[in-house]
Amino acid sequence: MKKITMQMIADHLQVSKALVSKALSNDPAVNDGTRETIWKTAEEMGYRFKNARKTGSASLKGNLAVLMPRAYLDDMEYWGKVLHGIEKELSDHSFSMILSSIDLSLPTKEGLPSSIYERKVDGAIVMGHLPESYVQVLKALQFPYVMLDANLTEPSVDHVLANNFLGAFQAATHLLQSGHRKIGFVGDEDTSWSFRERSRGFREALFDYNRRVPNGASYCIIEGIGVSGNGMYVSDDFAANLKQAVSGAEPATGLFCANDLTAFEALKLLSEWGIRCPEDISLIGFDDLTLAERMSPKLTTIRVPKNDIGARAAQLILRRIENPEVTAEHVLLATQLIQRGSVGLVQGKGALS
Repeated sequence: MKKITMQMIADHLQVSKALVSKALSNDPAVNDGTRETIWKTAEEMGYRFKNARKTGSASLKGNLAVLMPRAYLDDMEYWGKVLHGIEKELSDHSFSMILSSIDLSLPTKEGLPSSIYERKVDGAIVMGHLPESYVQVLKALQFPYVMLDANLTEPSVDHVLANNFLGAFQAATHLLQSGHRKIGFVGDEDTSWSFRERSRGFREALFDYNRRVPNGASYCIIEGIGVSGNGMYVSDDFAANLKQAVSGAEPATGLFCANDLTAFEALKLLSEWGIRCPEDISLIGFDDLTLAERMSPKLTTIRVPKNDIGARAAQLILRRIENPEVTAEHVLLATQLIQRGSVGLVQGKGALS
């Protein structure tokens, strides 16, 4: 891509390069209207900024807060890539990221970083299972924020997620195409918004299949494992629920796990019981963590564009800061089925037509 220079911006606007330089360096000698026109044109042309923008006469701090539960620091293999996407996008616009991990055991007033109350940051990205009370404080302060893979659903707030519904639909369909006619959803459906959407996509794939194929397929839900603001959890009854699903009178031969960590836990138990993957049972995960390709068998999974989710959230918060009244966007980024070794064909069963 051709590098955009100040001279190119000046030529486009038919003004001097010196005026463009002053406007982009926030020189107060340039009037607000001219500065706004030059900044907007530079952004549209793809100019790489070195300075934080001024909105009117009020200078921005050039800092953005990222708020997430402290337990997520133990899962940086996923969230670290999201943060990398945020940081790179903000850096490209001359903003810095300030990561604030929240201790959910504290009252909201104490848990929320002082940078918010003291306006040392220009906006915030709210990630994951952050309690609604934190969002209510941001609202009360009229503080710009967007949500990223959050467990809150609010139509008036910008929100970026993976397309969990279609990713799960594709995963379940892949199991059906491989000949599996009894498949299970592994995970507590109500544990998060993402899990609910994955459960919905899973069920829709079964409904779609059974609508088209006589004597179609059935499913079961295997509960006892999920995510929360305190990280992953496994309940005491998960093992029993899983064993019943895979060894009953009509055992499930394929499992769609709500995320890769759930798949890893299921595979560990199945191995202890002598149930082989993919010879005896097939599994698909969700997220595409690094371990998915290193384990044996390598895990078929749904790849989530983690860096892109972070980058898109950064773009939305910068847009929100620039124009607080702009219509909110709910952005769903496409996922991808990554086929590896954990899904096998069921003998004697045909593929979907």
